Amino acid sequence: MTPQTTHHGAPSERDHSAAAERWRRRAGWVLIVIGGLTALAGWRATELGFNYDFESFFPEDQPETAFYLQFRDAFTTDNDFILVGLEHEDGVFDGPFLQAVQALSQSLDTVPGVTDVVSPLDITLPVRDPALGMVFQRPLLRWDDPEKFAADSTAIWQRQGFVGSAFSADGRCLALTLTQTPMLSKQGCDDIAAGVDAVLAAWTMQCATEGITVEVHRAGRAHAQVHYVSVMEREVALFVGLGLVLLIAFLYLAFRTWWGIVIPLAVILLSGLGTLAFMEVTGKEIDIMTIVLPTIIFVVGMSDVVHIITRYLDELRAGLPPFPALRKAFREVGVATFLTSLTTAIGFLTLLSSSIGPIREFGAYTAAGVFIAFGLAFTLLPSVLLRSKAPLKSTDDPEQASPWSRPLNVLFIAVLRRRKAILFFTLLASVASIAALTRIDVNNYLLEDLREDDPLRQEFQYFEDAFAGVRPYELAIRFPAGRNILAEPQVLATLDSIEHMLEAELGAGALIGPGRIARQAHRLLNGDRPTQARIPQGPSLEKLLKQLERTVNDNSEQPSATAGWGDWVNVDAGLARVAARTADLGATEIAERNARFLAKSQALIASRFEVPPFTIEPTGTANLIDLNNRFLASDMVLGLLIAFGVVALIVGILFRSIRMVLVSLVPNVLPLLFIAGYMGAADIDLKVSTSIIFTIAFGIAVDDTLHFLAKYKLLLSQGISPLWALRRTFVSTGKAIIVTSIILCGGFATLMLSSFEGTFHIGLLVSLTLAFAVLVDLAVLPLLLLPRRP
Repeated sequence: MTPQTTHHGAPSERDHSAAAERWRRRAGWVLIVIGGLTALAGWRATELGFNYDFESFFPEDQPETAFYLQFRDAFTTDNDFILVGLEHEDGVFDGPFLQAVQALSQSLDTVPGVTDVVSPLDITLPVRDPALGMVFQRPLLRWDDPEKFAADSTAIWQRQGFVGSAFSADGRCLALTLTQTPMLSKQGCDDIAAGVDAVLAAWTMQCATEGITVEVHRAGRAHAQVHYVSVMEREVALFVGLGLVLLIAFLYLAFRTWWGIVIPLAVILLSGLGTLAFMEVTGKEIDIMTIVLPTIIFVVGMSDVVHIITRYLDELRAGLPPFPALRKAFREVGVATFLTSLTTAIGFLTLLSSSIGPIREFGAYTAAGVFIAFGLAFTLLPSVLLRSKAPLKSTDDPEQASPWSRPLNVLFIAVLRRRKAILFFTLLASVASIAALTRIDVNNYLLEDLREDDPLRQEFQYFEDAFAGVRPYELAIRFPAGRNILAEPQVLATLDSIEHMLEAELGAGALIGPGRIARQAHRLLNGDRPTQARIPQGPSLEKLLKQLERTVNDNSEQPSATAGWGDWVNVDAGLARVAARTADLGATEIAERNARFLAKSQALIASRFEVPPFTIEPTGTANLIDLNNRFLASDMVLGLLIAFGVVALIVGILFRSIRMVLVSLVPNVLPLLFIAGYMGAADIDLKVSTSIIFTIAFGIAVDDTLHFLAKYKLLLSQGISPLWALRRTFVSTGKAIIVTSIILCGGFATLMLSSFEGTFHIGLLVSLTLAFAVLVDLAVLPLLLLPRRP
C-alpha cells in the first residue's frame, strides 16, 4: 500500500501524523531508558569523592621525575611534615610558656600518624669534655631552669642553624616540626590533620586558663590537602548553584516561556550528572582541575540545545507543524551541531598532549562530557519535544515575528557600512596584542591557586616571615655507588662550601646536609669551641666520619645535632642529600637563583678537583612542579596546532575551498591573540591553570563560526545569492550566537568567585575570549565572506 501524497508528490498530512505518532511512541521508550540511566547515574555520582594529590602534577616520563623517585627511595619524602609555630608576645624564653610547649610536644607525639616531634626543647648537643675525653649530652635549651635562659639564648643565637628554623629572629616565635608517615592517603592526611588540630585546640584553651597568651600556626602537606579538598567541595556546590540560576535567567530572557526553561535545563542537568557518574565509574575523583568541569558541561551543552530550539521555533513560526518542524530543525542544524561538539571535544582532547596527568584527565573527562551532552541533545531533547505541545503557532511573517530580526538586520547593515573601520581596528588590536603578548612570563608558585586573604596562604606566609619558609628544597649529591667519597680529601669541605653557597644564593634556611652536620659535630666533639666549627682533614676526618657513621642506627629518642647520618648519606646508593626550606619565590626567581648557585658550585668543584668525584642536582617535589614550566608553552602550542588542523579539515570537507578554510580560522585565531595580549598587558603569568585556557576557548569559540558557515553553505546550496545568503545567515544564526555566548560568558564568569586564583583566571580569561569571539564572528566574519566585486 503506497502512502497518500499531495499532487506535488509530498507526503500528506495523514502521513505526517502517522510518522509523528510512531516517533512519539519511540520517544516514550527513549525517555524510559534515559530515566533508568539517570537513576543509575545519580546513584554513582553520589559516590564521587574529592582529592588533591600534589604529586600527580609531577611531569611524567621525564628523567628528573625518575631520579627523584630513586632519591626518595634512598632517603625519604621532602614534604611529609607539619610545622607548628607558637608565638608568645613576651618572647619564647619564658618559663610557663616553655613548660606548656614541652607538654604540647608530648601530646603531639601521641597523634596517630605522627612519627616524630622535633622540638628545640628536646634537642641535645653531644659535647666531648676535652680534659676527660667523655661525651655527654647537653640540652640546647634548659627549658626547666629559667636561670639558664640568658646563657642558652645567647648560645643559640651564636650557633648556626637554629635561628630561622627553630626560633624566629625576633625571639618571639618557636617552631615544632612534626614528621608524619610518608605518602599517606587522603584519609590518612585528614586523620592526622584533625588529630593535630584537636591537640592544638585543647592546648590553646589550657594556655588561656593559665594566663599564657599564645598564637598558634600550622602548615604542611596534610593541612594543605584538607584545606584544598574542603574548598573544592564548597565551590562545586557554589558553581552548580550559580550555574543553574544563570541558565534559568538566560533561558527566560531568550525564550520567555516555562517550556524554554525546563526542557533545556533538563538536558544540561543530565549531561552534568552523566559526566560526574562517568568519572566515578572510571575511578576519577574531583581535583583542582576538574572542579570546573560541571560548569563547563553546563555552558557548553547549552550551546547545542539553544541552536536546536532556536531553529525549531523558527520553523514553527514559518508555519510547519511540530513534527516536520522538529525534523527539519535537526536535519539542518544537526550536522553543524555534531561538528561543533566534535571540535569542542577535540579542543579538550588536545590536552592529552600535556605531560601533566591532571591536565590530561581534565581534557579527557571534559571531552566525554561534551559527547554526553551531544547525545542527550539528540535523544532526550527531541523525545521531550515530540511528547510536548508546540509552544508557538505560525505567523505570516516569521522573520519579523522574532524580536531579534530587526536589531540583527540593523546590525548587519551597520557592519557592512563600517567595514573599513572594523578591519582597521581589528588590525590595530592584533598588532597591539602581538606586542603585549611578548611580556607573558612562564611562572608558577606552590600556592598560586590561593588568594592573598586565604587562611592557608596566610599560615604559609607566617612561616615565610617568621622562619625559613615552607617550600622544600632538596639538593642531590651523586657519586659512584659504594664509594665513600666523603672520606676523600677536600670532598666534605667542598660540600660544606656548597651548602654555604646554597644559603647565600637561594636565601635557604633550616639547612641540613653532610657538611653542616660534620662541621657542627667536629665542634661539639672538641669541647663545643667555636673555632672547631670546621671540616677537619686527614686522620681527624676519618675519625669524625667513623663517629658519625655510628649514628646511622642511633635509637635515641632525643634528637641530637649528629643523629641520623644515614638520613643524609647513602653510600650504597651513591647519593647524599642536602635539605632546606625557602620562601615561595616563584619558579622563575628560583630558576635564576639556582642557575647562579649551580654555576658557582661547579666552578668551585672544577677548581678543587681535576676529575670531579661528585655532581650536584636540585631535586624534590617543588623542583618537579617547577619543571612543568618547561613544557607548558610547547604543550599549549601543540594542542592549538592540532585543534587548528581539525577545524581546517572539517571546513575543507564542508566547503572544499582553501579560502574558506582560511576564513574559518581567522575569527578563531583573533580572540586567542587578543586574550594573549590581555594576559601580557595585565601581567598574568602562563602557568598550569592558564595554559589550558587557549585550547578550551578555541574549542568552544569555534562552535559559533561553524554554525554560521554551515547555515551560509546551506543557503548557497539552495541557489540564494551570496550577499542575500550572508544576510539571512547573519539574522538567523545571530540570535543563537549571541544567546549562547551570553550563557557561556555568564557561566564561566561564575568561576571568578572561586577562592582558587587558577579557577578565577579560567573564568576571567575564557569569558573574555568568548566575548571577543562573538564580536569577531558578527563583525569580522561577515566581511571575510562578502562576495568579491566583479
